[in-house]
Amino acid sequence: MKSSLRPMVRIVLPLCIALVALFWMCRESAAEDRSKNENRRPWLMVGLSTDGCSRGCKHVFSVIKQLSGNPNGVILHFSKVTLETVMEMQPEFIVLSPQGTPWCRYSGELGVSLQNFLWSLPVFAEDMNIPMLGICGGHQALALAFGGKVGPVRSVDDDCMPYSRDRQGGVVPLTVTSQDPIFEGVAGSIRMLESHFDEVKVLPPGFVLLASEKVSRNQIIRHPSKPVYGIQGHPEHFYSNRPDGGILLKNFLRIASAHNKAVKRFPEPQQLISSSTGEHGQSVR
Repeated sequence: MKSSLRPMVRIVLPLCIALVALFWMCRESAAEDRSKNENRRPWLMVGLSTDGCSRGCKHVFSVIKQLSGNPNGVILHFSKVTLETVMEMQPEFIVLSPQGTPWCRYSGELGVSLQNFLWSLPVFAEDMNIPMLGICGGHQALALAFGGKVGPVRSVDDDCMPYSRDRQGGVVPLTVTSQDPIFEGVAGSIRMLESHFDEVKVLPPGFVLLASEKVSRNQIIRHPSKPVYGIQGHPEHFYSNRPDGGILLKNFLRIASAHNKAVKRFPEPQQLISSSTGEHGQSVR
C-alpha cells in the first residue's frame, strides 16, 4: 500500500508546492498593484451643477474610478476649484461633469464663481499641462472657457431658452471627421447616448472637430495641442452591445497617462500669475 502511494506523492507534492507558490506570487502582485494605486496622485472630478455633484456627476465619477484603477478621485464643486487648489492637488487629470441648468441661469455670486472657474481652465490645460475631459455640460464648459459659443439646440440664436423644448435625446450615430488616438479600437461610426438642450455653436479658436452629427454638429472636440477633449454625449453609459463610450473613456485615460509620463508639469506658482487673466473665455450671462 505504502509503495503504491509513493509515485502519487511524488507527482502531487510538487504540484501542491507549485500551486502554493503561485498563490503567494499572485497575492503579492495584487498587494503591490493596490499599493501603487493607493500611492497615485489624485484625479479631480468637477461638479458643474448649481447645487454640487448631481446623480449624473456621481455616475461619471464611479465609471472613471473603475476604468482608471485610481481610487484617489476627488469631487469638488466648481466654486471650490482654484489655481491654488489644483496646484496643491496636482491631479493626474480633470473631468468636467454633466449638468442640467442653462448656463445663463448661473447668476449673481454663482455666476461670478463660474466665470472665475472658466478662466482657470486654460491655465490648467496650457500652463499646468493637465489632461482634461468634458462630458455633456462639461464639453460646453470647455468651449466657453476657450472662447467658443454655446446655445440651445436647433436655435440660431445664442439666447437663454427654458429647458422645455429643442432637446436632443436617444442613441445617435456620430461621424468621425478627423482621426485621433481617442478613437483607437472604435469600428465605423460611433453610437452615443445624447441628452442635452444646449450645444457648442462655435468651436473655440484652434480646436479640432473630431466627430459630428446632423442635429448637433460639434459632438467631439479637442484642444489643438493638449490632451483636452470635449464629448457632447454620455460615454459613461456604455454596454456590451454599445461599447463605444467605454472605449473613448479608456482611450482618454491612456492618452492622459502617456502625456503625464512625457511632459513636465506644474510650474512654480509665480509663473501662473500672468496666465490667470481670463483672456480665452466667453462671459457667462
